[in-house]
Amino acid sequence: MKENYIKLLNRRIENLDSDDFDLEAWKGGTVSVIERVFGENDPRIRKINDLKIDYSSWALRDATSTYNPTETCKKKGKEILNTLIEEIDLLGVIKEKPSTGEVLKKSLSDKANKRISELIKASDAEALLKLLKAEKKDDLASALRDVLLSKN
Repeated sequence: MKENYIKLLNRRIENLDSDDFDLEAWKGGTVSVIERVFGENDPRIRKINDLKIDYSSWALRDATSTYNPTETCKKKGKEILNTLIEEIDLLGVIKEKPSTGEVLKKSLSDKANKRISELIKASDAEALLKLLKAEKKDDLASALRDVLLSKN
């Protein structure tokens, strides 16, 4: 799996050199890959989204005569992706911690999960509380404890 993630990121790097490069399209695809590999809350997603080609007169005036805004942007994107590849290669992939809802869902029976969904849609708080009380309290408490401890 690790090799496939690295292949995905290398393809995003290759796309930086395409003749019809479009930064916004590239960012969208790259964010999608990072979310799949590292999760929606990975801080590198913001770094990718912050990439922009700066054609402002100040940037051009202050830059050297070899300054190329598009190439500078591509270099930043490439460096971010190379760092992700190194991280995968050395540390592997560390997935996001599951949400409270996901952990609770796993701790309840399928029948209880289905009924909870129905009660939430119906906004029936009393019936929902009654159902939760009927579930095994030790299982619910254990699941909540695991969620709370994993967020620290």
